[in-house]
Amino acid sequence: MRWDVIIHSVAGILSLILGSLMMLDFAPWARDAFSIMMIITFFSAILISWWTSSWVRGHFLAMAPILGIALGYMGVSLGFDLAFALLCLAFAHFVYRGFVQPN
Repeated sequence: MRWDVIIHSVAGILSLILGSLMMLDFAPWARDAFSIMMIITFFSAILISWWTSSWVRGHFLAMAPILGIALGYMGVSLGFDLAFALLCLAFAHFVYRGFVQPN
């Protein structure tokens, strides 16, 4: 497995964990850590798509939460909630693709 895929996958899983901590208000630092992991996931999705010429729906779903993060830091109250919801949608898509359309 290539390093870009490992980085993207680990950042995505950490984003799910940190997003859960953020949503449950378990740790005050979770919002910023979630945002950093989502930025890493965003850029790795772009790089993977560019390097492999595979601009697939799953990569766009992985990039979408950055919109919620931007809204959250601009002061929109539901911005981070939107980011986490979009991340959960992307994760559900990847799980669905893994079970329904195995490679």
